[in-house]
Amino acid sequence: SDIFLEINDVLIGAWKSPADFGGKRGRLTPEWWNIEDSQYGLLKTWRVDAEGATLDGDRFSNITLDDLSLNQNDFIKVCIGVRPDAANVGGLNLFGEKFGNHPQGIILELNF
Repeated sequence: SDIFLEINDVLIGAWKSPADFGGKRGRLTPEWWNIEDSQYGLLKTWRVDAEGATLDGDRFSNITLDDLSLNQNDFIKVCIGVRPDAANVGGLNLFGEKFGNHPQGIILELNF
């Protein structure tokens, strides 16, 4: 799937997931979760700063903090998904701290 990230309706970019990770139980995935279902995935780190956006430390986009209108509202809108018109349309699984292979939930960190 081509998985996208938007912040405040600004597209940061899209990343192509290389696989649907099933068939082998995730390290933290409970036994009651069907083995045929996705079991684990890849831990990805998106970052947006004054110089652009990175994915796992590699420059990914020219979108900067100034593009995100962070001072416009009392909230920050984050959207992760797969667009129906993407080249690679499939699913998306978000695993929390008790599923998959990585014991953590989604982290949104703001530094000023």
